[in-house]
Amino acid sequence: MAKKIAEKIPTWISRFLLPEIRNIVKEEISNQLKPIEAKISALDEKIEERTKSLDSKIEEKTKSLEAKISALDMKISALDSKIEERTKALDMKIEEKTKALEKEIISLRNEMNEKAKSLEDKISSLRNEMNARFDSIEKRLPLIERIALMEARIEKIEKQIGIH
Repeated sequence: MAKKIAEKIPTWISRFLLPEIRNIVKEEISNQLKPIEAKISALDEKIEERTKSLDSKIEEKTKSLEAKISALDMKISALDSKIEERTKALDMKIEEKTKALEKEIISLRNEMNEKAKSLEDKISSLRNEMNARFDSIEKRLPLIERIALMEARIEKIEKQIGIH
């Protein structure tokens, strides 16, 4: 803009007046910048104050949260140890009951084996007795057949005689 003005103004005026105009414009701009800079500086200070306030609040909240987290960590640690203790106690109870059940199973197996052996002995005895009876019947079979024949003859004779 200054160049356009300088082209239209004769050179002798531009030599004297333009530097003066430039100085005046710079001074005016500088004068207008000072209040703007002061306002910006004031805004920066306000922002800084609010930021400090927020920073302190954030720091307080952070410390509070850290304290709460620390307390929670301690509670969790305590719960973990309680869970571990209870788990160990339960494992011991399970182990005891398992051993008792194993003993009971062994006892029941032994009892079952004894009963099975007793039954096998009884079955063996009954087999022997049956075999003896069958042997006795087989030995008596010819005698029984003779008696049956004799009874048949007696019946025949009785019919012939008319007794029956």
